[in-house]
Amino acid sequence: MSDLEDSHFDIVIVGAGAQGLVAAKTYLQLSPNTTLLILDSNKTIGGVWAKENCYPGLRTNNQLGTYEFTDFNILDVCPGKVRKGEHIPGEVLHEYFYKYAETFDLLKRVKFGCKVTTAEHLPGRGGGWKLTVTPANGSHRIAKIDALDTVKKDNESSTTVFTRKLIVASGLTSAPMPVSIPGAAPFTPPLLTFGDFRHHATQILEDPNIKHVAVYGSAKSAYDAVYAFASRKKKVTWIIRASGHGPIYMSPSHIYIGPLKVWLEPLVFTRLHTWMSPCVWGDSDGFGSVRRWLHGTRIGRWIVKQYWKKMGGNIITQTGLKTKGPEIEKLLPKEEAFWYGTNISILNYDTDIHQFLQNGTVKVVRKDIERLEAQKVMLTGCEGVEVDAFICSTGWRWDSGIDFLPKNEDANLGIPSTRYNDDQKQMWQEMDSQADKEILSRFPVLATGPGVREDDRVISEPKNTSIAATAAPENSNLAAEPERQKYEPYTPWRLFRGIAPPANDRRDLVFLGMMLSYQTLLRYEITALWAYAYLNAALSPSPPLALNDNHNQPSLQNNESTEEEEKKLQASVTVTSSGSEAVASKTNSWWLYDTALFSRFVRWRYPMGFGTRFPDFTFDGLPYFDLLIGDLGLRKWRKGGWWKEVFGGAYFSKEYKGLVEEWRGRSGGDAKGTE
Repeated sequence: MSDLEDSHFDIVIVGAGAQGLVAAKTYLQLSPNTTLLILDSNKTIGGVWAKENCYPGLRTNNQLGTYEFTDFNILDVCPGKVRKGEHIPGEVLHEYFYKYAETFDLLKRVKFGCKVTTAEHLPGRGGGWKLTVTPANGSHRIAKIDALDTVKKDNESSTTVFTRKLIVASGLTSAPMPVSIPGAAPFTPPLLTFGDFRHHATQILEDPNIKHVAVYGSAKSAYDAVYAFASRKKKVTWIIRASGHGPIYMSPSHIYIGPLKVWLEPLVFTRLHTWMSPCVWGDSDGFGSVRRWLHGTRIGRWIVKQYWKKMGGNIITQTGLKTKGPEIEKLLPKEEAFWYGTNISILNYDTDIHQFLQNGTVKVVRKDIERLEAQKVMLTGCEGVEVDAFICSTGWRWDSGIDFLPKNEDANLGIPSTRYNDDQKQMWQEMDSQADKEILSRFPVLATGPGVREDDRVISEPKNTSIAATAAPENSNLAAEPERQKYEPYTPWRLFRGIAPPANDRRDLVFLGMMLSYQTLLRYEITALWAYAYLNAALSPSPPLALNDNHNQPSLQNNESTEEEEKKLQASVTVTSSGSEAVASKTNSWWLYDTALFSRFVRWRYPMGFGTRFPDFTFDGLPYFDLLIGDLGLRKWRKGGWWKEVFGGAYFSKEYKGLVEEWRGRSGGDAKGTE
């Protein structure tokens, strides 16, 4: 890393996963003389799909055809390794992303084993960012497995890198939540987060001394861990918190909607389906009148309700959750599918996972964990369960993993934080309150959803935590162990369009991949192009989600004009960093309110997904693409007329092929970027 010391770049991208790679490729395609560096903490390319993260049996939820870049066909670069109707194996995806980086000459720009710990904005006209980069050491606590006990330490010191502009593309699945269960430190069996499990799955799965495993969690990663152990004939106690959200929806790849059997992922990228989802940016698709009828009339809302009831009911029926026996019934989700977002996942296993519950290999326990003792997991109201290994599959840290400086800028950057000052808290509270009124006025059904839990916005090991009764073991993924420390909830991600800081006129920072939806790689491409245009002042955002929307908006009372309302908002939405310094300009005043609408909408729409933390909009991805493409001044309808838009089937990558060159042509070749 010493070769990076005090080096200067036009662009630094944090993350060499799919999002970081396509961001780099797009930037260089439009500005080929840019000096660009990609920093990644992994040892190999691919992020989630890095070679070291590809454990046995890992594969995508996606089947062939819905997980590839528009200009890089997976069958061409990985011939014969995946077939139609198959889920893509992890090792094939790693190869695919490696060849993508190789083809577009990105490998020479990547520095592996590097973690960005701080990003300090530089004052003055030049601006830019000063990054502190440290070696990315492994940090895994694997007890009683000699080959894994010792983690090599790199004594190399940190280094400093300077960049004019910064793209954070590290995503939401880079760092697992640390284990914060009382008694975790002296617990003697192997104790792993799911992030650890990915790295050491082969050793754990093949260890003959590990015969009984506890898996803690209810998300897709917990399903994956349970299947991995049970399919190797190891006994599994599957612990799902009684006080939590409960099991997620696990669907077949193809489901029945009435008499029709449809492929789920393409389904959510058809116009007809997206109309069934209330969405504040939904009118971006050009079918606002249809949406207003469906969500603004009694008969329309009845149709929508029946549609979602039928869809969720069919998933439960097809998977047999109510008919295969009492043990499998424990996996029934608590709420209707309408509320779950990306917590509607796919059964992508070779065999039926439920067979292991039926034959006794897997036992589901719906209880909370009180503590860990020696070799036992102590559950509420029952005796402890003695296990040989414990997999804590309780999610991922959803902050950026970077400490941004100065610290009083968190609210302006829109990052998860506990560092808002009183003025910033008050401003966002008022903004959120106004947004809530508008959202619930337009979509009353969202007021009937499940309650939002306060601990949904807790990150288990806050950076500013100072109280700890017992220090965490060195070099471990265990949180410091207090007597039940009460953590302060973090603010959610608050980014304009889910990408840009809401109150930052400098246009030198974007966050990519801080959201979840289907058609992931297609979203990566579109957001990468939007980010390039934003960073180079070549973006003209579409009209505000609310201010130019004259149907049923509570903010425009007494028939006030848009101009008058804009003045009112301008006076009320200034974010302050010190209590006096105004940082919101007239340009981004409506950006702030749009950001509030965006953030609060996903909170109301997907409370059983991740909407309280960051944008999670499984069923609103297509109009989101329309929104961004509208900002770029490009064609939203890409099938050729309204008839084909409605009845021409799902949107796939082919509809968006050549988008970068299309935008370059529209911009007249003026987008010179940072050259």
